[in-house]
Amino acid sequence: MSINVLVAEDSSFQRKLIADMLLTSEEIATVDIARNGREAIEKIENTNPDVLILDLMMPEVDGITVFKFLSEHYPIPTIIFSAKNPETLEPSVQTLLMGAFDFLPKPQGLWEEEFPKYKEKLVSSTLYAGKIKKTYEKRNLLIKKSAAKPPSLDAYSEQYQISIKSKPKIIEVPKEKIMKRSRIQSNTIVIGTSTGGPRTLKSILKEIPKDFPSPILIVQHLDPYFMKELSKSLNQICNIEIKIPVNGEKILPGKAYLSPGGKHMKVVLRNNIPCIKIFKGEPVNFCMPSVDVLFFSAAEVYKNQILGILLTGLGEDGAAGLEAIKKQGGKTIAESEQTCVVYGMPKAAVKRGAANFIVPNYEIKDHMMRFTKRKEINITN
Repeated sequence: MSINVLVAEDSSFQRKLIADMLLTSEEIATVDIARNGREAIEKIENTNPDVLILDLMMPEVDGITVFKFLSEHYPIPTIIFSAKNPETLEPSVQTLLMGAFDFLPKPQGLWEEEFPKYKEKLVSSTLYAGKIKKTYEKRNLLIKKSAAKPPSLDAYSEQYQISIKSKPKIIEVPKEKIMKRSRIQSNTIVIGTSTGGPRTLKSILKEIPKDFPSPILIVQHLDPYFMKELSKSLNQICNIEIKIPVNGEKILPGKAYLSPGGKHMKVVLRNNIPCIKIFKGEPVNFCMPSVDVLFFSAAEVYKNQILGILLTGLGEDGAAGLEAIKKQGGKTIAESEQTCVVYGMPKAAVKRGAANFIVPNYEIKDHMMRFTKRKEINITN
């Protein structure tokens, strides 16, 4: 598979660094460039690249305006590679950028020394993005059938262009430590997801009733800066409380715990009470937080009183953990290809035989409700 990439970046020096890094992969056929947002729109309309790498700070039309325009009229897998700090952006902009395929903050320091450190992540993310182009092409067809001709970029820019402040920051992530066994049993749900996850989580969690008797623990691969905004967004539409836990917090029924960014989340026992441990480790499956870290630890603590759910996402994170849950006698679900934005993580689980059920995401809520009707088990030694 040959992937054609467009890099929208106003710095000629950075464009060359990015292009050189990308072209080290034999799977990337061409790297075209756009010097500003206007050129990016024109080239996407005319050449239909597979992946866009987008800087947020560009002259004439900024990257956020470009991304919003593309999301509504020409969806394309977009990797944001920018010095803009997502934490300083308006909440509406943060929510918008959650739809990006990936977000990599540009490094500080000398570009020629620091940029190469991002090569592996940038190349791998670009390759994954290129493989899901068909999903975006389907969305493009739907938009073209249902919408009028897109407005001119000038008219659009006047209405939507957003000014933003920045401060670059680098997140360092490190590997999983071995999880100890425990004998405690209770009734809980764990969910893992990556690309496409925020939208899918919203569609599932908003249907969960306020008196839901089980705790829900969720690992979402997402830039740390966006996690608070995702939690806030979910709380606005859900009946149950969605929160980012603190280290050592007790796991209580009727609450959903969303992993913080840049740190692993696992289940541990303290005085025979299940609690959440938040910690910096090393990346597992190139991820921190890692779904496998949560799933393996939850399987050890909850045994067969657990429902594991693996949703849309890239790579294989969570597949081995889902298998561990199944081996302990718990129930497992993998989202079907029918509704996945990216059929990667669930597909890996299905290949391992780790899923009891393979269902579209709109059926998962029903499985969760049925699971909670099982007889509750007291926490015992």
